[in-house]
Amino acid sequence: MIKLQPFVNLGLAFSLALGQPLLPVSAAEKVVFSLGLLGEFEVHVDSLVTFAETGTITPDLRFYTQRLTADELAKLRSVLQQSFAVSAVEVSDFFNTRFGQEILQQLSSLIAAPPRQSQPFLRGAMITAAENPDGVTIMDVIKRYGSPKLVINTKTFKETLDEADKLYQATERVFAWLDQRRQDSAPPPNAPPANLATLAQPGKQRWTSHTLTIPRPNQANALTVFVNLPQTAPQPAPLVVIAPGLNSDFDALRYLADHLASYGFATVGINFPESDAERMADALKGLETFPSPNAWMNQPKDISLVLDTLAAKVTTDSQWQGKFDVNTVGILGHSLGGYTATASGGAQVKWPHVLTQCETLNQPNQINLNPALLWQCQGVNSTPPLRDLQDDRIKALIAINPVTNPAFGDGGIQGIDIPMMFVAGSDDIFAPSLSEQIDPFVAIDHEDKYLLLVKNSTHLSFIQDTGDLPRAITGDGQALAYEYMKGISLAFFRRYLNQQKQFAPYLTDGAIAAMSQDPLPMHMIRSLTPDELQDALQLPHDPPNPN
Repeated sequence: MIKLQPFVNLGLAFSLALGQPLLPVSAAEKVVFSLGLLGEFEVHVDSLVTFAETGTITPDLRFYTQRLTADELAKLRSVLQQSFAVSAVEVSDFFNTRFGQEILQQLSSLIAAPPRQSQPFLRGAMITAAENPDGVTIMDVIKRYGSPKLVINTKTFKETLDEADKLYQATERVFAWLDQRRQDSAPPPNAPPANLATLAQPGKQRWTSHTLTIPRPNQANALTVFVNLPQTAPQPAPLVVIAPGLNSDFDALRYLADHLASYGFATVGINFPESDAERMADALKGLETFPSPNAWMNQPKDISLVLDTLAAKVTTDSQWQGKFDVNTVGILGHSLGGYTATASGGAQVKWPHVLTQCETLNQPNQINLNPALLWQCQGVNSTPPLRDLQDDRIKALIAINPVTNPAFGDGGIQGIDIPMMFVAGSDDIFAPSLSEQIDPFVAIDHEDKYLLLVKNSTHLSFIQDTGDLPRAITGDGQALAYEYMKGISLAFFRRYLNQQKQFAPYLTDGAIAAMSQDPLPMHMIRSLTPDELQDALQLPHDPPNPN
């Protein structure tokens, strides 16, 4: 989990680094676009405000909009309408890091001005705009830019619109397409669907909790591991590993470990010292550096070390003997832990592809709006991660909001050959669902695959211990999200670790639809072809008003 405020879409483009001297901020009155040989032309900021609010295209704006396609125009209005909650304290911490400075450097190419001018002006504009208690809009920032004219790099601007649409608006069209497909499908049978809500209720099995410290060879920091052991079991229980995300700890997913334990599973949660909340807090204070991708990409090896340690303990410790089967393991991870689960389950890191994608961050006039790419590329070097990250003891995996791209790009995701489930949210701005979950799901050539799409859910919807973050970041319906995941994870691991086929009906779109409710409606997808995804992404935008 990343406990930091987002500046994504073009909101991310107007990110700031607080804690530095600010220039006096004046109001921008005009936005200037350059059209190459046609020269430059100006648009009044009020015309952009009118367009964003009503869709009306004023005469001074029409000269430019005539050079945009209807699709590009719809993307522009959609981006201008986006609103973001901002906390100055957390932003100040975040943009004092190398990652925050990288974002500001990336986005300065959107403005046709020297970075020494554009970056302080963007910082000042964002700070002033953040005073709005209702949230910051792109137009707030534009209006407060510290120069009477804001000169836009038009080519970069158009490419940024395409990127923002792909990452953050296109998912809405996928959900609309799925809604329509569900309505057009044959009516359900007379028998009611399996009741997932019953599986979200606590089980009756009892367990004991244990904490282990596991040293790691040639590394200073040990792993802290939390184990739930079933008290009574007629045979060794399947084991489920819980992998938290970046800037997070096992406590964020403890509710799932305890729920599965109440149904007889042994569960083990891991705190990763290179990416846990303590390490991230120190990094934000300047006491530590952020871990390199090479460090966190090797986290699946920590999973194997834990399993090796548990295999030895269940053999040598009489209190542990017969409690669980270390060769029948499921894994559930969130965000960076979702990457870890996916790699442990067979996906292969394609290091040359990672290096190629990270190199695009250095290209002039190209802006990346995907925080997942920026995180993966922090400190990247030519040293590849360890090979053979898969652990054959893992028989099933669930990855919630996983980071997968570019790590498993160029065919690496196809290495998965065990039952798997990706969980994706339409409002996930840290690991955007289209690039990080939906596209990879489409690429997996495996029968037992599931994609759970949860509309309106954020990157933090399924985790606890989110502190005092505002609702705009955590999203609505967190308690409902917990109930969803308790029922769905239990059904999934019962089906594929216990090999109980009677739980298959709980993993259907009918059962998901029956449990689904506002504000987090859901879809369960078992198959999605590239052509079907393309059809979904081609759903029309609402046309702007030309008058």
